[in-house]
Amino acid sequence: MLLYLGGRIILWQVIFGTIAAEEGKSVKTYGLKCNSTVINDITLSEQDITEFAEQLNRLGASEIHAYELVENFLGR
Repeated sequence: MLLYLGGRIILWQVIFGTIAAEEGKSVKTYGLKCNSTVINDITLSEQDITEFAEQLNRLGASEIHAYELVENFLGR
């Protein structure tokens, strides 16, 4: 299901990247993307970020509040 706000599609997507860790190891991190807003390295848990993205999509959360929503997610 696609959600619209002011004619724009609101679709929160999980993204991932890799960061360098100790002793030459790498760690996979997860973030969110919604339209033009991208927030990397939010969590190491794919399950948690996937559930969060699903909740944001279900509620029709606006990307305008992306950073505030992520702060709330991290503070839970």
